[in-house]
Amino acid sequence: MEYTLYKTDDSTTFRALLERCPAYYGGKDMFREKDGGGVKSTSCEEFAAMVRALGAALLEKDLPGRKVAVIGETSVKWIAAYFATVTGGGVIIPVDKELPDDEIANVLNDSGAAAIVYAPSFSGIMRNIEKDVPGIRYFIGMEEEQPDGKFISFDDLVAHGKTLDQSAYQSQKIADGQLSTILYTSGTTGRSKGVMLTQKNILRSAQGLLGYVKMGDVCMSVLPIHHSYEFTAGIIVAMMSGMTICVNDSPRYFLQNLQLFKPDTLTLVPLYVEMIYKKIWANAKANGSEQQLEDTLQKSEGLLARGEDLRRDLFKDILDALGGNLRRIVCGGAPLAAFYPQAYFDFGVNILQGYGITECAPVVSINHDDHNKYGSIGLPLSCNRVIIRDVDADGDGEIWVKGENVMLGYYKNPQATAEVMDDGWFNTGDIGHIDEDGFLFITGRKKNLIVLSNGKNVYPEEIEGYLQRIPYIKEVVVYAPGEESLTGVGLCAEIFLDEQTLSTHGKEECMAMLKRDIAAVNKPLPGYKQIDDFKLRDTEFEKTTKKSIKRFTVKQ
Repeated sequence: MEYTLYKTDDSTTFRALLERCPAYYGGKDMFREKDGGGVKSTSCEEFAAMVRALGAALLEKDLPGRKVAVIGETSVKWIAAYFATVTGGGVIIPVDKELPDDEIANVLNDSGAAAIVYAPSFSGIMRNIEKDVPGIRYFIGMEEEQPDGKFISFDDLVAHGKTLDQSAYQSQKIADGQLSTILYTSGTTGRSKGVMLTQKNILRSAQGLLGYVKMGDVCMSVLPIHHSYEFTAGIIVAMMSGMTICVNDSPRYFLQNLQLFKPDTLTLVPLYVEMIYKKIWANAKANGSEQQLEDTLQKSEGLLARGEDLRRDLFKDILDALGGNLRRIVCGGAPLAAFYPQAYFDFGVNILQGYGITECAPVVSINHDDHNKYGSIGLPLSCNRVIIRDVDADGDGEIWVKGENVMLGYYKNPQATAEVMDDGWFNTGDIGHIDEDGFLFITGRKKNLIVLSNGKNVYPEEIEGYLQRIPYIKEVVVYAPGEESLTGVGLCAEIFLDEQTLSTHGKEECMAMLKRDIAAVNKPLPGYKQIDDFKLRDTEFEKTTKKSIKRFTVKQ
């Protein structure tokens, strides 16, 4: 079946995209972010000037490998650091801001970064790890107030760059296959892999998404920007569409910021989609209008069946609570129940579910504006091909991808690269099928990888290894129970204790001991890897003949 492919940007470098932005924006703000008690706007011309100046200044520093790391919350300066590095022919290393200090140092050392740009919230951490990262020549503070030695000011660097002859920076050539970013996947140093992407990988992924989805005028950046999903589908897609990018400064203020910025487009993970929907019904129940809402939904359905679409009027109060302009949500990063796209459509908002993986920069498929099949993860993008290998009796098999968005490989890890690549085809490790209309469906995850609703990947064996250090834990299985909040992803541990400890101390005292010892295990871990709840079991876990625990028998 053929589907309409929208015409979109065709840049192959970030410099080319930046040069086209004035035409895309036509005088509109490129960015809006909270600044004290107000909102600060940045035009694409101002952003481009910042990028050029910073790029020229970084080039002058003659950094080894031109490798620059960046860490912090979403901001114009974070994005400028990214653009300045890669448009100058360098390599950017976005660092997960939730990592503990020692793992931040590990990423910096492993990647070979020679400088790091950091948000003010990381000022103390940078000074703490300075001695552990000898390869870092410059610590560039976005709001550095006390420049000293290796610690320099972002603003001072930009000001200096404006005084330089920028011809050397402007003349940098970027090849299609040139490494531009290293993205470290979730995990400890032992498990984490650095995904190597080119500028063309990222741009083709964004262009492929825009081939199926028409964007609006204003979006709000919500997800962590070091994630490939947010950077490509949120930031780059917005730039190609001339959308004003509003910065959500914290998950805590998400709903308030919808009121402030009034976006028509959001790029979210299922966690937010589920939270918004539950809040709508919780509010209806609290104010006694639950039945009225159900009646209005039924009325709207009848009107739609007759060709009358009054959803924006009938559900104005609900939409106003979401800023008043919300019309579309691009959703990915984790599975989304088919129920939600239909539920949001009933209120007048389209959810377009997609699928991606960091190794594909990351978008692989997305539903089409005019062909939105609920429950599917959409149509493969025009920039890539998708095939299903080793199909089982149910028609499901391994999802493989080949195209212009597929990574160069894993950084300094040819063995891991060889394990997932086959003649240009990338094995996603996910299981699924393609239906007769060409839509892709995921039916399961390979191995034991947990994909949380906020898009984070967690290997349960890693967390179980930490818990097994508690001497009286005999067996443990870590899983995600499903019910989560914006501040805690809710990993659970089901535990079988050493019988002697249980008989000596009793269940109540053992629970208190576990609470204390699990808190100690949690302390050095990123929030999404922490155990939020646990329960005891009375018998050992069911096992295979190899004495491996049958994870699928654990009730979640």
